[in-house]
Amino acid sequence: MTWKEVDPAAHPFDPRQAYEVVRDVVFSPDPESGKPRGMWSTESVARGLGERYGAWAFWWLGSLGRSVDSGTVIKDLETNTDGDELEFQARRYTDILLQWRSWLEQLASLFVHLSQERIRSEEDLRRMRARGAASVISMVVERTGADEMWCGECARALAWFLEITGMTPDEAEELADSVVDAEFESWVAPSSDALSRAGSIIRNHKS
Repeated sequence: MTWKEVDPAAHPFDPRQAYEVVRDVVFSPDPESGKPRGMWSTESVARGLGERYGAWAFWWLGSLGRSVDSGTVIKDLETNTDGDELEFQARRYTDILLQWRSWLEQLASLFVHLSQERIRSEEDLRRMRARGAASVISMVVERTGADEMWCGECARALAWFLEITGMTPDEAEELADSVVDAEFESWVAPSSDALSRAGSIIRNHKS
């Protein structure tokens, strides 16, 4: 998944219409089972939303919190108390989609801010990447609480940032994964030293 596939600037979205679109997907038949997607699987709903909105609306899959301490960007979802399962699923998946879109928009705003720095040389670009990475990591920590699964969200957001600085998606993903694997761990918010070392890895990376 590349930033181009999920960049909100390239994929218009009206949150006011989200519930009706999501409800239609949840009630629609799964292509394989014939059952309503909302009664079949989360992946089926995600695929239906991707068909309606584009790939960005599919890729929240994997960012759902299993608990309030899961360290993902989508959590604190409603539990079913009214007994109407499909209507509940429609509300739940709307909340999921809106949380995911909000996260992408927050990242996009940060990326725009970081990319405004004037770059005159390769060394300027290296420094910008290192400083920007610290801001991206800090945003992920704040959003996820640095709990169980935050490292995966961090690697993904960091790769997207590196993409907008000129790296290819494959190079950005490889570097982001190596930084996260080397310096961060679940349930531990990164120290200033860890952030500094992460920045050094990125600054010293040679394309």
